[in-house]
Amino acid sequence: MSALPLRPTGGPPPAPGRPDLVSTLIDVGTALCRELHLRDLLAAMMERVRGALGADASSVMLVDEASQTLRWEVALGAGAGRLRSLSVPLGEGISGHVAATGEPVRIADAQTDPRWRAGVYDNATGVTTRSILCVPIVTRGRVLGVVEVLNRRGGPFTDEDQRLLEAIASMGAVAIENARLYETLEEMVQERTAELTQTLTALREAQAHLVQAEKMAALGDLVAGVAHEINTPLGAVVSNTDLIGRALAKTKPLLGDAAQAAKARHFLDRAVAMTGTSREACRRINDIICSLRNFARLDEAERKPADLHEGLESTLSLVKHLLKTRIRVRRDYGTLPQVECRVNQINQVFLNLLVNAAQAIAGTGTITVRTRHVPAAGAAPESVSVEIADTGGGIPPEHLPKIFNPGFTTKGVGVGTGLGLAISFRIVNDHAGKIDVESRVGEGTTFRILLPVKERG
Repeated sequence: MSALPLRPTGGPPPAPGRPDLVSTLIDVGTALCRELHLRDLLAAMMERVRGALGADASSVMLVDEASQTLRWEVALGAGAGRLRSLSVPLGEGISGHVAATGEPVRIADAQTDPRWRAGVYDNATGVTTRSILCVPIVTRGRVLGVVEVLNRRGGPFTDEDQRLLEAIASMGAVAIENARLYETLEEMVQERTAELTQTLTALREAQAHLVQAEKMAALGDLVAGVAHEINTPLGAVVSNTDLIGRALAKTKPLLGDAAQAAKARHFLDRAVAMTGTSREACRRINDIICSLRNFARLDEAERKPADLHEGLESTLSLVKHLLKTRIRVRRDYGTLPQVECRVNQINQVFLNLLVNAAQAIAGTGTITVRTRHVPAAGAAPESVSVEIADTGGGIPPEHLPKIFNPGFTTKGVGVGTGLGLAISFRIVNDHAGKIDVESRVGEGTTFRILLPVKERG
C-alpha cells in the first residue's frame, strides 16, 4: 500500500472545489474520534470520503469470518441501502478480490471488467456503475474489510484519490478495532451489570428470609412466654367457672326455703365476686392477644404513620415473662409525633433490643425506655429518638465494633442466633435512621435509635 504524501513537492494545487488532502484527513480523523459505535463512525467516515472524492456512492464492507464473506456495513448513495441484504464471497468479484489479496483495485470502466457483477449489484441499486476504486482495510497484517467508492463525477479515479482512500482506510482500521473493543467492553459491562443485579436481588431475598427467620425465632420464644402469661388468667377463669357452677347448684334448692335465704345470698355474693375475677382474667388475656397482634402487624407491610409508644408497650407486654419480678421497667416517654414506618419491622427492633437487655441482666436490675422528639436542624430532618438502656454486665470494648455483624453473639451456644442486632441495624438503615450503642463493662448498655418522622422522597 503506497504512502500518502501530505502535499507532493512542486505538485499542482488541489482541484477547484475539492479540499486538500491534509484537510480531508483531519476532517475524517475528527469525525472518527467523535463516534464510539461502529456503524456510526463508518457512516461518518464514508460521508466525508464521498464528498472528498466527488463520488456518487461509497460503502464499507467488513469480513464475516464465520461465512468467509464480505457484508455491507455502511452503504451511501442512490439505491445503496438495498445492498445491505447481499454479501460477496471472499475472492469473488472486485471487493472479494481486494479482501482476499489485500491489494487495491481501480477500474475506469466497470462494465468492461469481467470481475464486475453488474447483473447483481447494478440491478439491486438501479444505478449503472462506471468507475470503481476499492482499497482494503488492513490492521496488523489482517484484512478487516474494504472501502469502495463508485462513479467519480469528474472522470476516472486518480492516483491521488487512491492514496487518499488508502490513508483513510488505515485510519478506519484503527477506529474499527477501537469500536469493536468498545462494543465488546459494553457487552461485558451489560453482562456484568445483569449478573450483579441478579446477585443483588438474590441478596435482598436472602436478607428478607433472614429477617423472617429471625422474626419467627423471636416469635417462637414469645409463644412460650405468652402461653405462660395466658395460662395464669385462663386458670382463674376455669376455676371460677367451676366454683360459680357449684355455687349456683347449691343455691338453687335453697331459694324456696326462707330460713336458708341468708345462705343463698352468701353463695350468690361469692358467685358475683368470682365473675369480677373472671372478667379481669379475660381482660388480661385480651390484652396479651392484642399486644401480640400489634407487635406482628402482619397486614401492614407498607409504611404508614405509627405511634411508637404503642409499639413499645405492645412489645413490653410480650417480654413480660422475661422480666418477671427481677427486672423493673422505667418509662421516660417524651411527646412524640407519629412516625412513617413499617410498624412490624420497628416492633421487631424493639423486641430484639428488649430481649437482649433482659438477658444481659443476670439478677435484678432496671431497663429504662426513653423517647424524645428531635426537631429538624440544618440538613438533619425532624426525628424521634428511642433509647433502651439496661443495668446489665455491659459489652467489652473489643466486641462493640462487631455487635452489628451477622452471626456475632456473646450469649453462648444455643442462646442467640447472632442475627438480631444485624437485622435491627438493617431495618433502621432501611428507614433512613441510625442505631448506635454505648456500653461499659459492669455498668450496662444503651442502644439509641434515631428515626426520621417522615419518609424521605
